[in-house]
Order: sequence, then structure tokens, then C-alpha cells
Amino acid sequence: MSLKKLLSILLLYVSSLSFAQYTASDIRHFIKLEGGSMLFYKSTLSDASSVLKPAETSIMNFNAIWGWDFNEKRFLGIGGGYTDYQDYSGASLFGDINFFVSNTHVNPYIGIRAGYEMLFPTDLSRSGDVLAEFLTGLQIRFGDFTYVSAYLQTGLAYRQKTLYIPLRLGIRF
Repeated sequence: MSLKKLLSILLLYVSSLSFAQYTASDIRHFIKLEGGSMLFYKSTLSDASSVLKPAETSIMNFNAIWGWDFNEKRFLGIGGGYTDYQDYSGASLFGDINFFVSNTHVNPYIGIRAGYEMLFPTDLSRSGDVLAEFLTGLQIRFGDFTYVSAYLQTGLAYRQKTLYIPLRLGIRF
């Protein structure tokens, strides 16, 4: 069994254990819209490689995520995004998991995002690659009786065989 399949099965198993204990009254659905920049950190390709390598500049990234909040401490969602590299662009599909520390007005969290990104135009030497992000963030809820919140997140992102540091601002409603 390949390493990718094994990691996918392990991630699904851990998330199913984490989210299986909730009743319907504990679950709310949310939409998250976020945008920001991804700063170049390190290429995992050798300099002699002829494979496409993104430029060492900042990259704009926009995502929309639809998902469920489980007891205000765990979020599970699916999303899509658009990334604007300087010479080309990409569209991505991914899963998003967030674990919140508490459910107060100011709420730190950690998150994992995994999926696939396809590049456009397709005449490049690469058509797409997996994406993985390990995120940390701070969510600020606007009031006691509203679930609208804003958040700021950063972390480490692996896209197109390159590591980036994402800096995103988002709104959740």
C-alpha cells in the first residue's frame, strides 16, 4: 500500500473518531471566505530540475469553505480555492479540519487542510499536485448571540513541491 493511501486512511479514521460523538443539536453549518498571501519559504525541488517551480515571490490565494461546527470546538469542511501565481494560476479542492481551544469570543485554533491543486494553463510541465497545510489561527466572534466571526491564520503550506507560509484573513458565517 502506498504512503499516500495509508495517510489518507489514517486521516479519515482519526477525523471519524473525533466527530462521531455529536448529536444533531450540537452541529451547525458555516461558510468561511478567506483570502491572503502565501510567501515563498523553500523549494523541495533541486535547482537542476526541469520541472516547473513557482517564483520566489508572494502569491495571492482565495478560498471558500462550507462545513459543520461540532459543539463549537471542531470544524469539518470541504472547500475550493483559487491561487494566483505570477505566471500561472491554480484551482484547488480540499478538506479542512479545525480544532478550537475553547468557545470564547477570542478563540485560538489549529487546523489541517489537505487536497489537490490543478494548474492552468495545462501546457505547463506539471498539471497539478497534492496540497497540505498545517495552520494555526485566532478567531474573534463578534457577539454573544451571533456566530459570525473573523479570523487570522498562518502556518506552513505545501503546494507544487514548494513550501509556503500562508497569511490569510477570513470571515465565517
